[in-house]
Amino acid sequence: MNKHIKILFVILLFLTILSTNVLAENPSIISIDKLQAGQKGIAKTVFAGTEIEEFPVEVINIVKGQRIESNLILIKAFGDKIEQIGGIASGMSGSPVYIEGKLAGAISYKWENSEHKYALVTPIQEMLNLKKQGEDLSFYDELNTVQTPIMVAGLSGRSLENLKDGLAIEDSRIISGFSASHHLNTNDDFKLKAGSAVAVQLIRGDVSVASIGTVTLVDKGYVYAFGHPFLNKGESNYLMSGAYIDAIIPSQTQPFKVGSPLDELLGTVQSDRNAGILGRINQFPNIIPLTVEVKDNSLKTSRVVRTQIVNDEKMLRELGSSIILESIDTTLDRIGKGTSKVNIAITGSNLPEGKIEKGNMYYSNNDIAVATLIDYNRLMDLIERNSFKEINIFDIKVNIEVEKTDDIALIEEAEILDEDIYPGDTLYLKVVLRPYRANSISRELSIEIPEDINIGRATLTLSAGYGNLLNSRDNQEEEENDMNRSVIEGYKSFEELIEDYLEAPMNNEITLQVYPAFIAQDQAKIEEKAEGSEVEDSNDVQANEIDDGDDQTETAEPEEKPEIKKKIYTDYVLEGSLTLDFEVKEKPDNNKEANIPKLSKE
Repeated sequence: MNKHIKILFVILLFLTILSTNVLAENPSIISIDKLQAGQKGIAKTVFAGTEIEEFPVEVINIVKGQRIESNLILIKAFGDKIEQIGGIASGMSGSPVYIEGKLAGAISYKWENSEHKYALVTPIQEMLNLKKQGEDLSFYDELNTVQTPIMVAGLSGRSLENLKDGLAIEDSRIISGFSASHHLNTNDDFKLKAGSAVAVQLIRGDVSVASIGTVTLVDKGYVYAFGHPFLNKGESNYLMSGAYIDAIIPSQTQPFKVGSPLDELLGTVQSDRNAGILGRINQFPNIIPLTVEVKDNSLKTSRVVRTQIVNDEKMLRELGSSIILESIDTTLDRIGKGTSKVNIAITGSNLPEGKIEKGNMYYSNNDIAVATLIDYNRLMDLIERNSFKEINIFDIKVNIEVEKTDDIALIEEAEILDEDIYPGDTLYLKVVLRPYRANSISRELSIEIPEDINIGRATLTLSAGYGNLLNSRDNQEEEENDMNRSVIEGYKSFEELIEDYLEAPMNNEITLQVYPAFIAQDQAKIEEKAEGSEVEDSNDVQANEIDDGDDQTETAEPEEKPEIKKKIYTDYVLEGSLTLDFEVKEKPDNNKEANIPKLSKE
């Protein structure tokens, strides 16, 4: 009976190993103090496809530096493959190095403009410390990494520049123009193990951004790779998958691998530190679906771009804006003027009612695509910079319609149509708009006057949204910064912050607002309150001696009246503002004469 149970256990264990995408390893390791010059060994990497191959290496020395806290292993690579490609290539970082059959570390660093067959190895002991979250690992600031190339598909031109600038990625790391995925059946074709090509993904789908390196060690569900940082974010939430290598391209600067992520996610990269990256198998990160739909009503064309991006609020703006910009540019197939209508819907936890949605209209006379990004960037800034709560986004949808038209207008004139205005009336006015290079048009607008409004001279203002007529990227960034400061300061909750932002007028709305007369009684109350405060401050001792009796009453603060405001939608992005004064008269009392007592004759 026991024999049958043992056989069944062995079979189940074997089937489990076959069904997983990870090949567990438990190699012996050799510490750096046991190494010496002249020792020979092997390293493992993928030169093409997914097949792991070996190449010979030799220990040259143990490298020490005044500004380097930990030692590194200097090696030289040999073999036909190394000769063929011209040395150690970008994308080989993480390649495990074995000396006397024991794991010594991962290929990771090199000197600039040096012989490509030489490289430095991060000791495996340091990489194993990646599991100790927050540990201050050594940083090799005098060296260059054996870079992990970042493969980009679906981004080009300025959208790619936007991504590089936002994430501070060096130009030399970017390799663009390759397919988003080979769509290989990862279960059948790939097993992740030491020497495998591994992809760390920031975006996947119709757009792909992924860094490709090499696995150093797989141990108990943990994947150690790269031997140096990817973006050096510390705690991270990247997507992890296998990778397919198309080729290794020789280069005088440094040979480099080109390839693509495999289609199936294997887990998450949870640590991105100086000694390498640390992944977890079958622990999948939260990802954010971002769908962008763009319609060019002038060309009668449209495009839908579907992507998934990492759930990292520090990168949401850069990743998302790059995708949106590319979606607009490829749909319009031009950079230039136009008018756009934008709707952004975001769902997630800790959002008011689980969702926020913002619509707006934009115009630019030279770059409508950049102008269209403003609301997305604002919302991402508010979510990232808010100090109240963490927002976990589930989904983002962006819908954009663009026309090659000058749908802008100036608020040119305004006239109040009523001769007499009383509390409770509806105030009517005529507004004249001047569209761009077209005849003026007039509209009749109205706003309700409250019953409790102050009697006397009041002011009516007409203003145009934010007045966004953007002519340059600099103007856009300056305007965004002003908006961020004004929105974030002075709020007591995230709900207040978002509500105020969402209630702000759109660029194509006229805002009517009435400022009531400031009557003498209001001024007297303010002065009396201020004077009383000064007296209280100067008589603190006497005030403390007063007995708090029941007969003392607390003066209530005057009730703040709601704003008299109305927003009116138009078909134009507006600019300009006007101010009109009018008199609110006291209502005539028709019963006044009837209530006067009559004199009688005696």
